[in-house]
Amino acid sequence: MRVGDERTPALSGIQLWIDQLPRWRMYVAAMAVGAFSALAFAPFYITPALAVGLCFLVWMIDGAARHHRPMRAAFGRGWMFAFGHFLAGTYWVGAAFTQVDGAMALMPLGVIGLPALLAVFWGLASMVAVRLWTADSRRIAVIASMLMFAELVRGHLFGGFPWNLAGYTWEAGTALSQGAAFVGIYGLTAITLLILATPATLADSHRGWALRATPVMIGALLLGLLWGAGAERLETAGPVNPRAGGAIVRVVDPGYTQREKWTEGREHEVLARYLELTGPAAGANSEVVVWPEGAIPARYPEMPVLMENPDMLDAIGETLGDRVLIIGATRLEYDSKGAVSHFYNSGVVVDGVSGQAEVRQWHDKNRLTPFGEFIPLFNLVEWLNIPTLQQIGTGFTPGEPPSRVVIPGAEDALILICYESIFPGLVPHGAERPGWIANISIDAWYGDGTGPWQNDNQSRYRAIEEGLPMARAASGGISSITDAYGRKVVSVGRKGGAVEAALPVALPETINVRFGWLLTPLLILLIAFLRFAPPGAPARGFRS
Repeated sequence: MRVGDERTPALSGIQLWIDQLPRWRMYVAAMAVGAFSALAFAPFYITPALAVGLCFLVWMIDGAARHHRPMRAAFGRGWMFAFGHFLAGTYWVGAAFTQVDGAMALMPLGVIGLPALLAVFWGLASMVAVRLWTADSRRIAVIASMLMFAELVRGHLFGGFPWNLAGYTWEAGTALSQGAAFVGIYGLTAITLLILATPATLADSHRGWALRATPVMIGALLLGLLWGAGAERLETAGPVNPRAGGAIVRVVDPGYTQREKWTEGREHEVLARYLELTGPAAGANSEVVVWPEGAIPARYPEMPVLMENPDMLDAIGETLGDRVLIIGATRLEYDSKGAVSHFYNSGVVVDGVSGQAEVRQWHDKNRLTPFGEFIPLFNLVEWLNIPTLQQIGTGFTPGEPPSRVVIPGAEDALILICYESIFPGLVPHGAERPGWIANISIDAWYGDGTGPWQNDNQSRYRAIEEGLPMARAASGGISSITDAYGRKVVSVGRKGGAVEAALPVALPETINVRFGWLLTPLLILLIAFLRFAPPGAPARGFRS
């Protein structure tokens, strides 16, 4: 690029300082600032940290635009920033490998390999962005739209992993999070990226103060409008009320770690603890009880899985009485010769009928977790004799996409298992729309890090997007009953316990449900086309 043309910004101040750093120092700085920006997500919600990170990324690409190999320079800078960002945002995956004997050999693949792979999307976005770069504030629209396109691809390619999208910096249930009811999490992410990157123009000292400040003021105005619309929506909803709504739902989690739960011989002790927290049928207020994914450990084939264990089912039925239980369990499928052909991670509806437990329906998990529920390149891993996180054969088989299941005594529900809940758009609409969402998960895999808090926040965004209440039972995580605005009605901390409340009322289909398929792409395209708007006043000179 030719220095001084409309596509190549002049550098001064912090931009020049960054560009003059030796490459290795720039990369270290990029990774450090990227890691700092992850403080924007749960449980911290320090949104300015993400604004600092995005501005730093813009300034690095300002320098890359002047480079003799701009696309290569932009990719390297964008990748290093994103590596730090995703490393700090997903480091907790390493805890899973410490909870299975011998699985430590795979830890680097999860802790380092995952963020390295996710960073490729942002590196490519930076590389494309520099080809569309401008010397004025229009480059903010360029970086926001290119990162948004990268996030869309990241959320869908090879099954997708839409973790820590920028829109999740707004805690679910707050005014700003309500934007997801209109344009979904992807639309909210696009708006968030645009707003938080605008302060980068304040460093454009070759331009007049008004031109530098105008994007920031527009961003602040847009943020204010977004907050105002969300605040009005919440005011109309009124305060949360655990006694107002439909069927009484009780969520249960003893708070075991994975090692505690899977200690050999503790199966009946774990079951007894769940039954104690569920409470006896006599005098119970609850009509529906929700236990987490994989609630009762079953060392197959040494012992039968829960759905084929009459002793455990009898104990559950006796405690349930006439209540209904939603529980995560392994389901087996057999071939014509009676041999097990498939393993499924299932959400099972157990109907208590006069003290007898009857399995009614189930949902087989559709979005399986890599390395946790299936092993990519399993034959190679097996040949190398590397212990894996999943201990059942070659792993689970994916089921059909989620569909509503009948819950006796309550409205039909949709069961989302573990990280299925981070994927928007899995809830069926129209005549097949459920009355609420049951999310069951094992967050104990992620130890004491930020992972369980992030999973909780992202899951509750599905309630906002869909206008549906959610009952969430997360083993070793945050269990709660959430209303259709993403607000917690009651919740259980990570040490475990049980709470119950009337299931909040479902809202009519949100604007996101009805028109999000059109509004969200239009919003992203609108931001992208801002790049081709008429430029502002020409620069009065260049300093470098």
